[in-house]
Order: sequence, then structure tokens, then C-alpha cells
Amino acid sequence: MIEDSPGLLALSVTSDCNLRCRYCYACGGESSASMSWTTARRAIDVMAECFRSFKIQFTGGEPLLNMDLIEMAVAYIDEIGLQVPCQVQTNATLINHDVAEALQSLRIAVGVSLDAPPLVNDHLRPFPDGRGSTGSALKGIFALREEGIRVGATCVISSANAGALAGLVDLLSYLGNVEGIAMDFLRPVGRASRSMQPDPSAAAEGIEAAIKRADRIAEMGGRRIRFREIERMKGALRRDEKRTHHCYFDSCRSLVVLADGRSYVCPSLLNQNLGLGDIKTPDFADGLLDRMAAARCLVQAPQVCQTCPDRWLCGGPCLAHYVAGLNLDIECLSKKVFMRYARKTPTTQGLQ
Repeated sequence: MIEDSPGLLALSVTSDCNLRCRYCYACGGESSASMSWTTARRAIDVMAECFRSFKIQFTGGEPLLNMDLIEMAVAYIDEIGLQVPCQVQTNATLINHDVAEALQSLRIAVGVSLDAPPLVNDHLRPFPDGRGSTGSALKGIFALREEGIRVGATCVISSANAGALAGLVDLLSYLGNVEGIAMDFLRPVGRASRSMQPDPSAAAEGIEAAIKRADRIAEMGGRRIRFREIERMKGALRRDEKRTHHCYFDSCRSLVVLADGRSYVCPSLLNQNLGLGDIKTPDFADGLLDRMAAARCLVQAPQVCQTCPDRWLCGGPCLAHYVAGLNLDIECLSKKVFMRYARKTPTTQGLQ
């Protein structure tokens, strides 16, 4: 059976990392395992067998530590004649002119992780010796800009940065090549502790302040920073359609492959119950779509979300947040801010 709707292949090409982010879900850098080409090629072949179309996200650890494998994967996709969009999610600190040039030639979209202006971001995202990483990340983003590469930013909202989101918008607008920002909420897994979760009201207020700052910058002629959630909601309103799923896992179309070949349905839910087996086994593709659907059925959204009248626009909660024990008010109050702005602003072309 082949799935007609697009799928997502998340390749964790290494568990190694040159940073030691205080909340890292993957505990990046505590292991140096790297994915082999055999494993990566097998994962691509499985997706091509099970999905008519799909995209690839290269993750880690810090995926640019295994740049050779990324280049081999893109070359293989071209060799077998697939049209597969590729993205890398990076901390940007390893990007120089040569790396930026390579990413440009490979036609790989770039997502960059930044959480706040330098003082707070340096605290959250240090190098192993404790030095802040913001300066190195900004140099990487500047190198991407020189190659004409536009990037998307990802921010993890925690108790440390909830009040600094407007300042982050200032920084992203100044950089000049940042298209927009996606907000995530800290989950108490990996190196993240429950005490690092933001207060629900503080998170919502921080997001609203960031949106207002983005509007103000645009009014003054600066580069507008768009918010992924608002753009998705505006797209649903423009098309008059219901958002029935939160993500690829929620719609049973996500395959996550770790460096050693173990496979799961969600990069944030790496437990045995949601495991899909070892990608290297010869019959892995047999019944894969059914196994994805069975894993999804093991995680049910809370009743309050299932009966919410705004679920059609919200898309529902992040199931990984729910399983990890995130205070659901954090996500709910923040999404209500996004929905309010989506409903009152003109619909425009959204972020991908």
C-alpha cells in the first residue's frame, strides 16, 4: 500500500553536538554515534516505497557534524530521480562560507535554533566549556545571508526566555534573511527539567509582545517576522478548511530514524511503545503504514482538546507535550493568542 499524502522522514544523522543546550531533549553531545550511509539509504528507499511523496529533515545532535552523509543523501535522491524537499535543523555555529555555499548548491532549506537575544540565548545554548554560542550562530546566519539563503528560526519557550521574545523578534528582523519563527514549548525530557517550563500566562504574554513587536517593526519599514502558527491558521481560514491534525505523527505519516537505525513515529516520543523497529531489517517496509497508525492510536489527546470548538483552527495539541506532562495551559493559552491574530489580520502567503 502506498500513501498518497506527503510523508516526513526525520534522519537523526548524529547524536553528537558541539553545544550543550540546557534543555536538549536529545541530550546532544553525550553520545558521538553517527548514522551510516547504509542506514540513511535504506530509510530513503523505505519512504519511496511507502509514500508517493515525502520530505526529509536532517536532525541530530548537530546534523552538520555529519555533512558528508547529508551530501550523499541528496546525491542519491537526485540519482534515483526523486523530487524530495530537504531541510536541515541546525544551531548554525558551524556554518562558514564553504558550508553555506554547499547548502546552497544542495538546495537544502535551513532552520536555525535561536531562543532569545544574546544574554539569555547564551545561557540556554552554551558550548561545552560554558561560553555562549550566540555570536557563532549569528556569524553562521550572516554566512547564509551572503549566499542568499533565507532561513526559518525555531524558538523553545521556557521560563528563562518567555519575557524576551520581543527582543528575539528585534534580532531576527535585523539579521535580514529570517523569514519567520516557529514557537515550541519546553518539554521536561532529556536535559530539560519541569522547573524550566514557562508559566502559562507568561508564555502567552511573551508571544503577544513578540507579535506586536513584529507588527511595529513592519509599520516602521523593517523586515516583518512572521509566526508559523499564525500563517498556518490564516491559511486554513483563507481556504475555509479544517485542520484535523497537529503534525505528521498525528496524521500517521512520520518516520524518525536514529543514528543506529532504530525507528519511531515522533522525534519527541522515543519510547518502545512507539517504536517501529530497526530500519535495516529486510521487511521493515511491510505494513509500515499500519504500524504508524497503530502507534498513533496509543496516544490520545485530552478530552478537553477533543471537544474544543476551536480545534478545527488550532489543529489540536502537540501529543508529545501531553505525554511528557507539559502543563496544557501553556500551549492552549499561547494558541489562543495566535488564533486571535490570525482571525483579525489579512490572509497572506504562509510559511512552509
